[in-house]
Amino acid sequence: MTSIPASAVTRPPVERGALAWLKKNLFRTPFDSAMTIIVLGIGVLLLAQFFQWAITQAQWTVITTNFRILLQGTYPADQGGRLGLSVALITLIAGISWGIWGKLFRATVFAFVGGVLIFIIVPAAAEGLSDAPQGTLSAYLSGQLAPLFSLLREPVMLLVGCLLIGYAVGRLGKRLNRKRAGRYTLIGWLVLIPIVFFLVRGFTDADGILPFVQTNRWGGLLLTFMLAFVAIVACFPLGILLALGRMSGGSHTLEFKAPPRWWLNPLQWLHALSIWWRNLGNYPIIKLLCIVYIEFLRGVPLVTVFFTANLIVPLALGDNNIDAVLRAMVALTLFEAAYIAEIVRGGLQALPPGQLEAAKALGLSPVQATLFITLPQALRIAIPTLVGQFITMFKDTSLVAIISLTDLLGISRSVLAQNEFIGRHREIYVFVAIVYFVFSYGMSYAARQLERSGSGAVRKLG
Repeated sequence: MTSIPASAVTRPPVERGALAWLKKNLFRTPFDSAMTIIVLGIGVLLLAQFFQWAITQAQWTVITTNFRILLQGTYPADQGGRLGLSVALITLIAGISWGIWGKLFRATVFAFVGGVLIFIIVPAAAEGLSDAPQGTLSAYLSGQLAPLFSLLREPVMLLVGCLLIGYAVGRLGKRLNRKRAGRYTLIGWLVLIPIVFFLVRGFTDADGILPFVQTNRWGGLLLTFMLAFVAIVACFPLGILLALGRMSGGSHTLEFKAPPRWWLNPLQWLHALSIWWRNLGNYPIIKLLCIVYIEFLRGVPLVTVFFTANLIVPLALGDNNIDAVLRAMVALTLFEAAYIAEIVRGGLQALPPGQLEAAKALGLSPVQATLFITLPQALRIAIPTLVGQFITMFKDTSLVAIISLTDLLGISRSVLAQNEFIGRHREIYVFVAIVYFVFSYGMSYAARQLERSGSGAVRKLG
């Protein structure tokens, strides 16, 4: 048998480009082609109807008139700069994190540039249509869309600017020393949490630098963001501790060898109970409490937890003057920690047993093996599920309306009660949906960036 020289073996040609991608994913078979055409036709029809309504019939003055109320509720208008500074700081450090652990893709740049140009061009073009007769498309554009885009222009440009500046700083820090830059960024997040809280809440008298603002004046997007922000930061370490507590079992499992008719002997009952207790591990009480906590909170609805926390928190802390916002934060944190614990436990169970055995062979203690070997890998595996739970938590903040808190969705209902905006449900709910989508997609995009980076991706050998 004659051997073929290596130089004569060539790889089969691989089709690349947009047409090859469309053929592979959308038009691979006649059935796929038919389904693609049907779904595309339905989507185009629905989008066409939506855009026709949005640019010809919708009354966006319900947003422009109540924009400040939707964003910050009844927060003092003269203290709005504190909120803007808080948002700028968060966006800046988010950009730094993006620059260190992520990457700026070409599609993202086009999206940023296109969005900023739209918010600049639409109001500028509408200035020449201000004299158009009533009832025409030009009059609608100048009277409805242009004021909305003008109102959103400065906040959008501020956020994009802070994000890109932070990204540039993060890329610079990554080039100088990625490890040190990442460590300082994590410290910055930890320091920023109390800073933002004190900026929003204040701590001085009315004549001071940061006047104190009661939390019952928080509302709208401000309340939604603060509830989600505090709950995410607080429930994550609590969930990790619960997961570790539930998995604190020993490495050896005892088996109960039941004799015939053992249930008739009370001594055998005690023997079976003792084996079950010893199988719980070195810390059986802690494990049992963690199991009860996790299963109980995962078995009740969040609405029940909100009602219970509204009554139990003042009783537990011995103070009936605790505001409803703090009670809601405690309820959301305790509830979501149970779900985070199960997600982290799933990541820990997905690790091969050889990881822990190798740690023991290196002489690491159980605490060192958990902190440096198993837990980082488990969190890396659980990144998609964790972010999905955080997005769910952000949307679950709308349930605080049942304890008389006006988050973004709750304050939208109060806006619809105004006489001049009765019946404008579509406009207000479209705005709320866009806000929820932007924040949820931002968290999802950040998670994908983390997965692609060296911190979130599983390193490949070879």
